[in-house]
Amino acid sequence: MSSQDKRPTGRQALPAGPAGAAPKSVAARALRILDTFDSEHYELSLSDISRRSGLPVATCHRLIRELVEWGGLLRTGGRYRIGHKLWSLGLLSESHHGLAELAAPYMHDVLFLTKHVVNLFVLDGAHALLLERISGTQPGPALHRVGDRLALHASAGGKAFLAYGPPELARAALANPQRLTPHTVIDPTRLRRELEQVRRKGYAMTLEEAVEGAHGIAVPVTAADGGVIAALGVVTVGTRPRPAGIVPVLQIAARSIAREAGRLAA
Repeated sequence: MSSQDKRPTGRQALPAGPAGAAPKSVAARALRILDTFDSEHYELSLSDISRRSGLPVATCHRLIRELVEWGGLLRTGGRYRIGHKLWSLGLLSESHHGLAELAAPYMHDVLFLTKHVVNLFVLDGAHALLLERISGTQPGPALHRVGDRLALHASAGGKAFLAYGPPELARAALANPQRLTPHTVIDPTRLRRELEQVRRKGYAMTLEEAVEGAHGIAVPVTAADGGVIAALGVVTVGTRPRPAGIVPVLQIAARSIAREAGRLAA
């Protein structure tokens, strides 16, 4: 087989025929560049994007520069990832917007009762996506923005997804966990024990694992069929949270959100 006959498999190769033909419009080429990103390829180099899109490097370089200027892509060193502009637009989708909207009143209840910043997460591939955030005037500066993606192994919401999600999700997340702070738990054996505790206690907790000085508690928002549709949590800065006073409030709110989501889907 010649080098010209060797083609990468899976998402690395575009289908042959009309669907894989070089797009003629600038918009189509830009969309093809964006389509190279997915949950397993959330950070790519210029050569990665060129190979996965089937477009010349020069074309990719020019369009990527424009996408970065617009906010559709974010450059970190010599690599690129989806920018906040696209995350903001994605949050306007009916499913995400509807969930955030129906959860908001219950999140306000949690804020009122706990006086802590309240976060609502949805699973986004290998990350926990911050879908909604409710805060008052006293909780302090925001540690994360709506649209941010947090590591599953280092966030309370992420650990809730790992504990109650499919086994393959935890296997992938625990295969090579990255240290984000000196307190991040990266030992797979210890993380598995933590996930067992989450399932036993009904909540997940992190202590300065994603951001130094910040602690989190989260519970799953579970649908009638047992699937986890979201994770609801609070974050504290400086002060370690007390689960006894927070978890029951989160669980009541989570059940209410799940009930409303079920009605929305019916």
